[in-house]
Amino acid sequence: MLTRTVIAAALVAAGIAATPSAAYATSAGYTPERVCGPGFHRVKDGHRPMETRAGAVFGHVYLMYNKRTGKNCVAAIKTAYTGTRTVTGAYLEVRGGGRSEDAQKYRYYAETGHLDGSWKCVRYAGWTRDPHNRVEAWGGRKSWGNCGG
Repeated sequence: MLTRTVIAAALVAAGIAATPSAAYATSAGYTPERVCGPGFHRVKDGHRPMETRAGAVFGHVYLMYNKRTGKNCVAAIKTAYTGTRTVTGAYLEVRGGGRSEDAQKYRYYAETGHLDGSWKCVRYAGWTRDPHNRVEAWGGRKSWGNCGG
């Protein structure tokens, strides 16, 4: 209980509501499948929460794969400050291949685009900030993974 109280106090001090509010609305029905497009599916070890240093979750980042095309996609979907334009980004890097990054002020999500990742290792990330750019939430995998076809 003490830990929750400390986290709640830190969130309030940072100007973030510690209880559910309009800032913590749903992501307007956006799913990673909808964001990346037809044929993309969530991969094993391809989901991370986008968390602040204090542990508040502002959204989720998903690594997606399309078996038919051999392409990967990353969707960073906000769950905090949805509908409000805040800096939100998604990053995807393919070992020995390309990289794609998208970071702008978005209302609901950022998406990397589609990169060939068949039989190649990838790493990915997603992030978003509060409306005042004081607190950033980050999630992803810094190490290479998902190396199979």
